[in-house]
Amino acid sequence: MSYQPQFTITPALLARVEQIAALRERILAGTVQVRWIPALQKDTRTRNTHSSTAIEGNPLTLEQVRAVEEGREIPAVAARAKREVVNYFAGLRFVERMPPRKSFRTRKFCACIKSWPAT
Repeated sequence: MSYQPQFTITPALLARVEQIAALRERILAGTVQVRWIPALQKDTRTRNTHSSTAIEGNPLTLEQVRAVEEGREIPAVAARAKREVVNYFAGLRFVERMPPRKSFRTRKFCACIKSWPAT
């Protein structure tokens, strides 16, 4: 018994598939200039940290999170909120340094957390 698709390959459908394939190739061939990559990574890391900690109730604004990452002092900020952001950044950097793997070793991550300085 052979497979019978529920559609007919028409010239219009084939033209659309060819357009999609051409667009896919353009996207895959497109490159981000190397000098932009660190700035994009830093901005992404900052936004990720702000969003994720805000979900958990951290009161710091995006600008305050940027200031924490840059090491600037922020007046009238709870130490716990600042510590949460600092630790989140440390966790992201740890994961970024790890080589890509199929599985993640929890023990190694926990050992790293225990070595973080308390602030």
